[in-house]
Parts: sequence; C-alpha cells; structure tokens
Amino acid sequence: MSDQGELMLNRLIVLLQVVAIPIYFIFFSVRFRDQRFAFFDTLLSRAEWLRPVLPEWMVLFLVNAGIPIFFSLPWVLGTVLRATKIANAYTLMGRALGKVRIDQKIFYGLNAAFTLVFFIFPFASPIITIIGIFVVMKILLVDKLKVGKVSKLIWIIPSLLLSFYPGLIVVAFYINYSTLLQTIIDGWNSTVAIIFGIGLCLAIAITLGNFFLFLFEGRAKYSNVPVNEGFILFLKGIFLGILLLLYFPGEGVDFVNIVNYIAVAFAFFEMIMRKRHNLNSDQSAGRGIIMVLVFSLVNMLINYLDTLPNFHDTGIIQTIVVAISGLIFFGLFAASYKYADDEELF
Repeated sequence: MSDQGELMLNRLIVLLQVVAIPIYFIFFSVRFRDQRFAFFDTLLSRAEWLRPVLPEWMVLFLVNAGIPIFFSLPWVLGTVLRATKIANAYTLMGRALGKVRIDQKIFYGLNAAFTLVFFIFPFASPIITIIGIFVVMKILLVDKLKVGKVSKLIWIIPSLLLSFYPGLIVVAFYINYSTLLQTIIDGWNSTVAIIFGIGLCLAIAITLGNFFLFLFEGRAKYSNVPVNEGFILFLKGIFLGILLLLYFPGEGVDFVNIVNYIAVAFAFFEMIMRKRHNLNSDQSAGRGIIMVLVFSLVNMLINYLDTLPNFHDTGIIQTIVVAISGLIFFGLFAASYKYADDEELF
C-alpha cells in the first residue's frame, strides 16, 4: 500500500472512531439505565433542595443521554480536534515496530479494541470527563482569555459549575462501581474465549501467510521474480476465513489446534532460515510478529493445561495475552503520536 493510500485508510479509521465511540456508550448507557434511575430517586428523596436544579425532565435527560454525551465527549472531541495528528500517528506506527504489514496492525488493533471496550472506556471515561472539563476551562480562561491575570484560580468556579451535571452521572457510575465491575467482568469472562479464538485464528493465518511470503522471497532472491504481497494478503484472508468457520461451530477446533502446531513449526523454521539466508530486511520475523507467535504458543499451553485434572481456569491466561497485545498497540500509538507532527518523517 502506498503512503498516500495508507494515510487515507488511517483517516477513515479516525472517522470510524468518531462514529463508533458514541454508539458504544449508547449501548453501555442502556445496559446500566436502571442503576442511574435508582441513584437519582435516592438522591432526590434525601436532598429535596436539589429538585429545582434537578427537575424531572433533567433527570430523564441525565439518565438517558448523560453517559453517551458526557462519557464519549472527551474521546470524540479529542479525536476531532486532533484528527490529522491521530491519522499521522497511525501511519507512523509501522515505523515504531519496523516494517509491519497491515494484517499485523489489524491483529494488534483488534486486541486493543477489545481492551478498550471492556476495560478502558468503562472505567476511565467518567474521571476523564471531569478532568477534561477543568483542563478545557483552564485553557480557555487562563491561556486564551488571560483571565488568570485577575486570579489564577478563578477558572475553577466555572469549571465546578459546568461539571455539576456530568459529576452527578460520574457519582452515579462509581456508586454502582462494584455492580458494574462485576457485570463487565462477567461479560468479559463469557466472551474471552471467543475473543481469544478470533485472535488465535488471525495469528495462525498471519503465520501461515508469512511462511508463504518467506518462500516467495527466497525464490525472488535467486530468480529475480517480484514478490506479490497483495496475493499473500489475500491468502491470509482465505486462511482466516477457513479457520474461523472451523473454530467457532466447535467441530473443527481440534483441526485448528493441529494447524496451530504446524504454524508454530513453520514460524520457527522461517526464523532460522531467514537468519541463515539473510532474508530479514522486512523484519517480519522480528518485533512485529512476536505477539502473533505468542498467541499460538499460549494456545498450545492452554491445550496442555486442559488435560490436567485440577486446572480449569484458562481464561486468565487468555486475558493476559489479549491485554498485552492491546497494551503494545497503545504504547506504539503513544510513541507515534508524540512524533506525528515531525514533518521530517513525511
């Protein structure tokens, strides 16, 4: 993919973020609507003096629209204001890992998305909302309008006023924190096997595709026949589709596990042969492929642990692997974002 085409794709991803984040918080809000009604009923019964500022229509607004608006606003606003820089950061992520192909970026991005949806968005968004209000007011009043010349702390008063209604939603959220946390953990535990299965199928498909790429690169080294990376990417897509169809109905899990063993053997053979024949120019056996290989190795470990009579909880291992892959993505994005405005990189 050309640099221009990759940049356009990354801008499309940024646009999808702007749309997907509010949709996520709408579903999240609907799931916990009853807890917020209970909070406001209790609050108004104990503090009658709040009724003038919390009429029925405002309570309905906060219960039904509070989370989608207040919790998604910092993410959406930050994405819109820094859209170009975020798109450029995605472009630079390949350089942070080396020459990493689009399929590996999808692998890391997919695990990062799962981590965001289940852990970061639910628990970080409330406090980010309140902090964001204070930061924005300080920037507007002190840095832009120079109100700070009158009093360095005068910006705190409008910040407190603006954060009143979002603050109620945040309090309602954290009061029910234990219930919400347990619900999200239960949701994660019920889906982590599916999430890991998707990551595993993608990891196997990438590993098999990379092995075929290695064979083509070896041929190109001696015959000057160009390598068709587009065909390899298409082949990985075919592998992924077949593996998913086999894995999730359940009947083909054993076959996928066998393919997993073969893919791991291919990966180690590729690493050895690339080193021996000096075919490491694209670093496909290097940093970018490490977590892809880890998924396959962990699946082998889980298959072994399942044979032990006293070991039944493999979910924690799957969770750790998914989380590490997601954190690698976030770390790469942070590093890329830091240098995204450096014109020398373009």
